[in-house]
Amino acid sequence: MRKIAFYTLGCKVNQYESSEMAEGFRKRGYEVVSADEPSDCYIVNSCSVTRLADRKSRQYIRRMKRQNPDALVVIMGCYPQTNPDEVSGIEEADIVMGTADKDQVYKHVEDYFNGLVDRKQNYVTEARVSAVKYPEHEVTVVPESKTRAMIKIEEGCNRFCSYCIIPYARGPVRSRPLDSIVEEARQLIGLGYKEIVLTGINTALYGTEAGFGPASSGLSGVETVIAAIDALPGDFRIRLSSLEPTVVDADYVKRLFKYDKLCHHLHLSAQSGSDKVIYSMNRHYTSSDYLNIVDALRAFDPHYGITTDIIVGFPGETEEDLQDSFKLVDRADFLHVHAFPYSKRLFTPAAEMDGQIDMQEKKERNRRLIEFADGVSLRFREGLTGTVQRVLAEEPDSDLMPDGTPVWKGHASNYTVVYFPSDIDTEGEFADIIIEKPWKDGVFGRKEKRNG
Repeated sequence: MRKIAFYTLGCKVNQYESSEMAEGFRKRGYEVVSADEPSDCYIVNSCSVTRLADRKSRQYIRRMKRQNPDALVVIMGCYPQTNPDEVSGIEEADIVMGTADKDQVYKHVEDYFNGLVDRKQNYVTEARVSAVKYPEHEVTVVPESKTRAMIKIEEGCNRFCSYCIIPYARGPVRSRPLDSIVEEARQLIGLGYKEIVLTGINTALYGTEAGFGPASSGLSGVETVIAAIDALPGDFRIRLSSLEPTVVDADYVKRLFKYDKLCHHLHLSAQSGSDKVIYSMNRHYTSSDYLNIVDALRAFDPHYGITTDIIVGFPGETEEDLQDSFKLVDRADFLHVHAFPYSKRLFTPAAEMDGQIDMQEKKERNRRLIEFADGVSLRFREGLTGTVQRVLAEEPDSDLMPDGTPVWKGHASNYTVVYFPSDIDTEGEFADIIIEKPWKDGVFGRKEKRNG
């Protein structure tokens, strides 16, 4: 039995696709092993959001070949899709594939092992084909953990933010048929998964492409998917991986409040708090528009968890613009901020803009913002003290209580990490936890005692 291993960089979509491919190879008789183990074939599923991601992809290609010089090394995903010549020039890369033909990975690998092709094959094809639909999809269980599983509902993006390479790497919007999504959710719930994470390149764009057709329910966008899964029987919850303020507004978000199984958490990418920078990024909202969404969420639930991305050091960003991002972080009271320095990307307008900022300066600005955002996160978590949070127990923590009682770790609906002591195995179970204090990267609490 041949062995195959995956190394995945980047977003939840990449994680989903790697898990999906791993299952496909299992069905074809391969043994899927860890990327740290000897293997006959290594697949590096790459990311290209930043130059750092490109570099990590190159490093892992070379690392895999060092582990087994005779192994077949496949590099696929966004990095080769956007820069096929550079990736093909990597000596250790035997097969190069993009995002447009990833469903052909089984054929290409088996063709090699069957002696039909030699090494050094470049199969990258054009991603930006307008007349494409979401590919026929075999329902696959893709766990993110033993308790949480992802469902990919959408591919591609047509927003063309001025810094972003993803539309070039992933192509136009293609939405997965609703019945396929619901069937996958039904199977996951039947297998005992308690949290279903809806993911895509831009989930807010679900169903918006020409020809996809309006939903018979009269709903639109990702709400169509939420409504259908919310109606399924069972004790589980639904989490959105992200929504984009370039697509949705406060009124749209308010429509989602009626779905009881939807988690009280949104990852809502701000990218900047400066209206000038947001405009330069070709993102069609203002900081006020963004905060209107925040206010709607917090009016519904004062402890609604909001996480975000912020790019620091975008071309032309001044200290005043940076301070606007600090103000947004403070005002929005984020649970977590993923801040990172701006990185030039091939094809993107921002790469040619005036006012490019020195990397050391970008790193220093980023350090300052992260330090500030960590303080805001602590404030948000302190605000949970005394509240009762319904927590999905996911795994035991490495720490024990002084009396030796195990500490369990899980997530609340609002995505706060919650630690609590329990002397019984609670994996995959919901527990009502009274929050006592911030602890580690989350909060600490104890099970709520029931009368009688």
